[in-house]
Amino acid sequence: MPTFIKIGPLKKNLCGITSRGYVISRKGKAILIKYGPINSNNRKFYWTGKKLPRLVPKKFNTIDEAIKYYDSKIRMVNNEDYRKLPPGKKILKFKKVHTKEI
Repeated sequence: MPTFIKIGPLKKNLCGITSRGYVISRKGKAILIKYGPINSNNRKFYWTGKKLPRLVPKKFNTIDEAIKYYDSKIRMVNNEDYRKLPPGKKILKFKKVHTKEI
């Protein structure tokens, strides 16, 4: 299950910067794509916002169709300057950070 991130300049955004995550997984004839904005804290990545990441399930009639679609999505993500996270690294669910008030 490859996990990709993209952090860098993007002229389309108001602030001029983007930080997005993209996860693609395949199980048999089904593909599940997760994507959305991310934050980074202490070398960990977290999905940000409510109801995120967005989930896009795709079902195919044959395993060959699913594999072909999976490979094309991996190529598409690589062409859009996403970086692949090392094995074992993943994007975590957002946790609210509690700070002590002095």
